[in-house]
Order: sequence, then structure tokens, then C-alpha cells
Amino acid sequence: MSSIRIEGLTRRFGSVVAVDGIDLDVPDGDFLVLLGPSGCGKSTLLRMLAGLTPPTAGRILLDGRDITATPPRDRDLAMVFQSYALYPHLTVARNIGFPLRARHRPRAETAARVEAVAGVLGLGGLLHRRPRELSGGQRQRVALARALVRDPGAFLLDEPLSNLDATLRTATRAELTELHRRLGSTFVHVTHDQVEAMTMATRIAVLDAGRLEQVGTPAHVYDAPASLFVAGFLGSPAMGLVPARLESVDGALHARAPGLDAPLGLADPGDAGRDVVLGVRAEHLVPTDAPAPGAARLRGTVRLVENLGSEEVAHCVVGDGDGAPRVPVRGPRPLRLAPGDAVTLTTTPDRLHLFDPGSGRRLVAAPAPVLPVPA
Repeated sequence: MSSIRIEGLTRRFGSVVAVDGIDLDVPDGDFLVLLGPSGCGKSTLLRMLAGLTPPTAGRILLDGRDITATPPRDRDLAMVFQSYALYPHLTVARNIGFPLRARHRPRAETAARVEAVAGVLGLGGLLHRRPRELSGGQRQRVALARALVRDPGAFLLDEPLSNLDATLRTATRAELTELHRRLGSTFVHVTHDQVEAMTMATRIAVLDAGRLEQVGTPAHVYDAPASLFVAGFLGSPAMGLVPARLESVDGALHARAPGLDAPLGLADPGDAGRDVVLGVRAEHLVPTDAPAPGAARLRGTVRLVENLGSEEVAHCVVGDGDGAPRVPVRGPRPLRLAPGDAVTLTTTPDRLHLFDPGSGRRLVAAPAPVLPVPA
């Protein structure tokens, strides 16, 4: 196992900043997922860790040793590519053993390591086949075995599941998670798929436009998004977001907008009149005809209902007008909502999230005289 420390890592391509001054620690045994949309810089960051792309600024430490200028083959890091990158003319056994032969390891040792790793990944009966005779999932496992046979300090995985169909992706996801649990090795995994991130990671690092938005456990990043970007990106459906203004009602703060009245459960510390963005997760909203006292209320119209099998998602417009915000509500099927229905949605104040509309950062309720905006 190895720990990785990234300090001020930056990569520019001409005038384009692909990775912008990222600081990040990956402890021994961590399964860190770099998550973000296409073009956010996650693959560039991974390629800099592997030594395939030189950084413009910053440095990379592996177990405290500066490897920023170290050639890829000397970094003790194994990379698994999206395209598998298998040699088509070699058997599975020779593909897996290639890194050891390149390092001139004894033949007997190489054969023993290949057999052991193939057993771990269920490839024992495929060692004499060639890549063209394998399914996509089998090829992916061969690529993983080729990385594993070296016993590297850490594994770098660049969207390794994106070429698989949905069923195979789910199965391989479980295999990777179990492999990490058994090995206890350090994994850095790149994906744009939030389901992969939520189900596999011990920690998630969310990137946007080359910047690090938030790092935390899957539960923390989902339950307490640090910014509007994270709130809107993570979750299916994404968090509902409604521009609002803080108002004082009998000395207590409410977030209000057309179709919205949300008591926040906070005494007014002098923030009345402040613009905010209120967020709420779809599964925390309940359609009702009789809102409970003190509950947040969102009134609007159902525009679309999606059937997800055991659940339904109703997309509702809160307030009136063409620019009215849309808020999803998710619950067991049937929700008994139909397009065109007028609906009142409720939730409790502890399920609400507040964001600053200017900076996009999360607002944190605290005993201080104001609601501070984190730096």
C-alpha cells in the first residue's frame, strides 16, 4: 500500500487550465473516486499521477517521496486504461505477465504470480485464450490482473467500466469493490458515473472546471454538498434548487419565494433580506393535502412523472411563469400524481440546504450572529 499527496497540482494546455491548483491527500488503503463531468480535469489529474502528462506546476508525493519528475515505469503505480490496452497477439497469461517479463523477473516467479492473480480474478480457465476470444468483462479483468501482478503501491483506474453494458458494469463494480476490500491497496478511480462513485468509494473527490469542489465520504458529499455544483451534479434526480430570500416571521427565519414558504428552524440573527438558493433532495419531499405545522411548503404543478419500477419521480414546477424552478419528488410507486396536477410538497427544516447564489458555496447555520459563507 502507498499514500499519495498532491500539492498545488496544475496543468495548462495553452490558455486552457485543465487542472487548477489541486491539493489532495490519498491515504494508504483508500478507494478514492475522482468524480465530475466530461472535461472537468479528472483524467488529466490521473495521467499526471501516472507520469503520462507532466504538470505545469505543483508536485506529487508517493509515501513522502517526490515523484513529480519520476518516469512512469519507476513510480510503483499501476494504471488500468478505459480501452483495456491488451496485446491482441498474446495469450491472457502472457498479457498478465508482461510487466514482470519487462522487469526480467525469473520465469518461474512470473508463472506463479500470473496463476495466483488469475485465480483471484476468476481467469484461471482463460489463460490460453487471446483477447479477441474474451467478453468485455473478461478483458477488463485481464487488464486489472496485469496491473495487480506487479503488486504496485497504488492502482490508477481511468473509467475502467465505461465500455461495459449495464448488467456487466454492475457485476464488475462489485468485483472491484471486493478486490479492494481483500487487497487493502490504494485505488484512485476516475468516473463520471455517480452510481459508481457512491457504491465503490471510501471517499469521493468532486471536480468541476479543473477545481476541487469537495472531498468526503459518499454519505457526506451526498448529504451535505459543499456547493451548488455538487448539489446539482450528485444525485439522481439532482437536488431541487429554488432561488429564495430570507425573511423574518415572528423572529424566525423563513426562506420565501413564489410557491415556497420554508421555516428554517432558526432565530433571525439579522439575515432577513438576504438572497439564498434553497435545496432539497427528491426523496425528502412528500406530497400532502395537510402540511404539518412548521413544515416547509412548496406549491406547484406536476409537469412529468417517470416510472422507475418500484419508484416514481414527479417533476414539479414551483411557482408560476416560464422561468419557475423545477423540483423533483421521489417515492414508492404509485405517487398518485399526474401531469397537470396542482401539488403541495412538504419536508422538515432539517432536510433543507442553503447556498449563497453569488459564490455557490454552502451556507452553514451556526450560533454566530450571521450565516457565514465558507471560504
